[in-house]
Amino acid sequence: MSKFKTPAMDLPPSFSNEFDEQTRLVLAAYLASTSGIIITDSQSPDNPIIFCNKAFERITGYSKEMILGRNCRFLQGQTREQKGRFIIQEALLAEQACIVEMLNYKKDGKAFWNELHISPIKNKDGLTTHYVGVQNDITDRKLRQRQTDEELKQALKLQQEKDDFLSVASHELKTPITSLKAILQILAKKDNTLAAEKAADLINRANDSVDRIKRLVDNLLDSTAHHAGNIKLTKNLFVLAEIINVCCLHIRSKGDFSINVEGDLNLAIRADPDKIGQVLTILVDNAVKYARTSRTITVAITVEDDQAKVSVIDQGIGIPQEKQPYLFQRYFKAESNGFPSSGLGLGLYICAEIIQKHHGDIGVESVEGKGSTFWFTLPLLT
Repeated sequence: MSKFKTPAMDLPPSFSNEFDEQTRLVLAAYLASTSGIIITDSQSPDNPIIFCNKAFERITGYSKEMILGRNCRFLQGQTREQKGRFIIQEALLAEQACIVEMLNYKKDGKAFWNELHISPIKNKDGLTTHYVGVQNDITDRKLRQRQTDEELKQALKLQQEKDDFLSVASHELKTPITSLKAILQILAKKDNTLAAEKAADLINRANDSVDRIKRLVDNLLDSTAHHAGNIKLTKNLFVLAEIINVCCLHIRSKGDFSINVEGDLNLAIRADPDKIGQVLTILVDNAVKYARTSRTITVAITVEDDQAKVSVIDQGIGIPQEKQPYLFQRYFKAESNGFPSSGLGLGLYICAEIIQKHHGDIGVESVEGKGSTFWFTLPLLT
């Protein structure tokens, strides 16, 4: 039987002369491999590449002439501070094998992820003379992993939001329900001898509790609808000042706050009056909630750049500047000067969704200790 001869191979002369036929067969397999393979000379300065197969050229985009004689770190470009690089350095010092993932760059500058297997090659005396590196492009796998990680991150974030919401919702609902239950128990006593004035006060407090529960539930339902994009607008022509006055009735009736409506009191717009009324109610209620010592709330109506602008102005505790960018996010609740916020963190989110649905803008200007101005704009007569 004739002895099998390996095909001609582009190997370093020392390899061609020194290696036996079996080793040459292994090297032939390396040449045919779809994984990129290099061999470096550890006994030469800077451990240069002395062999690469066609797959390595294909993966990196570099020709053999551009690769041989260089240290493989050239593939890292300017991304040198990678964890994998330090692992490689430690493995080379210890003359041990290692597996790392490296961010490399092709000749055209395109980044790719490389899974690199490095192993020492020792001579018969146990001296490490070379290293072999087997390279696989794992960019697709890394992208899929990143996508999976991002999906997991989003799922965990959503779960945390749900947990936070349930915690806040149960707390916010518990207070008015407890109050309502206590009032009903007092009114239900058989030997009830309450004066008419006291009974009326309890009934008013019960109604307040019911209204609070209704607002919480309405905000929850509205938030869900807005988040799903299921809100439809019914636009009509109306005078802004009239809607503002209607939305302030519940505040004015208690006599604790003065609501001043200023500016263009005859300005009319075409929008959904119920939705705009909901925005105004939320903004005015918030102004009252955080007004503290100030008992005057101003609602100003102006026209700016062909837009109707409504500003709800209070002289309350103000909002920290670092929290202002997040005020209109779902479930976000700010605290200022140790004054905790109440509610579900949905009111301003709902306002923003309604105004954006009308193709308007919404924002806030606030200074801690000096008050806040929440404003929104709406197109005129559209």
